[in-house]
Amino acid sequence: MRRRSFVAIAVLMSLFVVLIPATADEGTKFRQPVKSRKGVIATESIPASRAAIRVLNQGGNAIDAAVTAIFTIGVSRPQSCGIGGGGFLVYRGANGKKATLDFRETAPLRTRSTQYASPGIDDTFTGHMTVGVPGVVAGMSKALKRFGTISLRRAIQPAERVAREGFEVPQSFSTDNTSNASRLRMFEETASIYLVDGTTPYPPGATLVQSDYARSLRRIANNGARAFYRGRIAELIVEDMKNGDDQYPGDDGLMRMRDLAEYRAKWRKPIVGTYRGHKIVAMPPPTSGGIAIVEMLNILEGFDVGSFGHSSADHFHHVAEAEKIAFADRGQYVADPDYEDVPRRQLTSKAYAAERRQEIDPNVAKSYSPGAREDESAAAARTGSASVSSDDLNEEASTTHVSVIDKKGNAVAVTCTIEQSFGSAVVAPGTGFLLNNELTDFGAPGSANEPEGGKRPRSSMSPTIVVRRGEPVLVTGGAGGFRIIMGVFHTVLNVIDFGMNVAHAVDAERMDETSLPNMNIEDVRVSPVDQAALEAKGHVLVREGEYNVRPRVNVAGAVLHNRKNHAVSDPRTDDAARAQR
Repeated sequence: MRRRSFVAIAVLMSLFVVLIPATADEGTKFRQPVKSRKGVIATESIPASRAAIRVLNQGGNAIDAAVTAIFTIGVSRPQSCGIGGGGFLVYRGANGKKATLDFRETAPLRTRSTQYASPGIDDTFTGHMTVGVPGVVAGMSKALKRFGTISLRRAIQPAERVAREGFEVPQSFSTDNTSNASRLRMFEETASIYLVDGTTPYPPGATLVQSDYARSLRRIANNGARAFYRGRIAELIVEDMKNGDDQYPGDDGLMRMRDLAEYRAKWRKPIVGTYRGHKIVAMPPPTSGGIAIVEMLNILEGFDVGSFGHSSADHFHHVAEAEKIAFADRGQYVADPDYEDVPRRQLTSKAYAAERRQEIDPNVAKSYSPGAREDESAAAARTGSASVSSDDLNEEASTTHVSVIDKKGNAVAVTCTIEQSFGSAVVAPGTGFLLNNELTDFGAPGSANEPEGGKRPRSSMSPTIVVRRGEPVLVTGGAGGFRIIMGVFHTVLNVIDFGMNVAHAVDAERMDETSLPNMNIEDVRVSPVDQAALEAKGHVLVREGEYNVRPRVNVAGAVLHNRKNHAVSDPRTDDAARAQR
């Protein structure tokens, strides 16, 4: 009788397991990392990763490889990055030296705070009015001069070759090409390059040649950054800006020769934090990523996150509450530090986090207001947003990220963007490359992030390096608009609190809740019990399946116990991680 009871219980338990599946350790697209005792790189572009590995094989360092990858990815993934855009770079040398480089686009001097009040095609994140002064060429040149060992000409050569000879279009480009075809058709020059016969999206496997882009790169290789900012390329851009409203009334490009000539990439003081024995090296404003990540980590340091269990209701609830607090502060205070007094020391301090941590209820999802400034006299009158502000609502924001570690242990995290997929959709005739639409990242007049001539719009880009025992155990960053921050944050938390390697850290399911009520969640690997518990706490789940298309995070990391470097590209994007042999 007892035996029959045991059998019955076993059958019932097996049925229970079938009905309520356990959380998966790996997703269906999980990728093993590439490994090497030498250098590794993770990107979203096979041609870019191959070019970077060749540089490492020829004796170059992490900066040389990263710069080469950025120029090449601008050609081989032109919808996300290019010399018409900008970005941010975080560097940590094997000797412990830290540096952060801001090559974010700037608003032309003719920009006014009410610039985007009138309706126009800029409402669709398109056209000449959305274009900021590009920073990629200045930034990459500056990075090479300080930390590189190769010339700008050498770093550009692979990109110039890919542009001249063409590359095989992957599915990712074809998909983005199709979804943006109507925007690309708005401008004859753009359509002639990025649509077959100027009308049809490129199918996977087709060859995309960018001859004018190759000529622009050759000009920069021969004459340096000056060719872009003061030479023929600058003249072609400005000529097109002046003709912007001929086709679309009100689409008056603001950029002039002075804007380009006065552009400077800037070395800025890194955001440095600590979390459970790890050092966090992150990017300061004008991006909000570094401040937000360190603030969230400081808040969560007061909870035993690892004991919650990964993707449990308690795990995701506490992360969501920390995120909402950080985003409230971000919306209120974070902007270009050359124009606004950003309280970065306060927002990244342990004491401030301890105060804000007390607001979290472990059983109830809440909304949060920005914290009070310690210095109430400084910019106290600025208005802000307690959630995602209007400048964060472009769901099509794209971007791309590169993570590199070389054989000596130098590490680079660099994020490059033209903002939305295919940027502004504008290509100045004769230049061959897409111009960004970064001016759409500005906020409302009166906010800290209001438009102003010469100002850099706030960003969410989050290149980050995590160090333990003197080694870069995580080099991370991502793509995908405001969702970049949480994509990167989850990889940091997964490595430190849940002991994951870089491959599992980037593969694991994610959530994102910038404000109540909606929690975006990759739900397939989250148990129904935990989903129900989150809803009971007041979160409204927006279920996104096993993997969402954004954010896309690329990571590298040193493994301390076997002295190997690992790298992996997000399963949500193209597999382009490569390692030295």
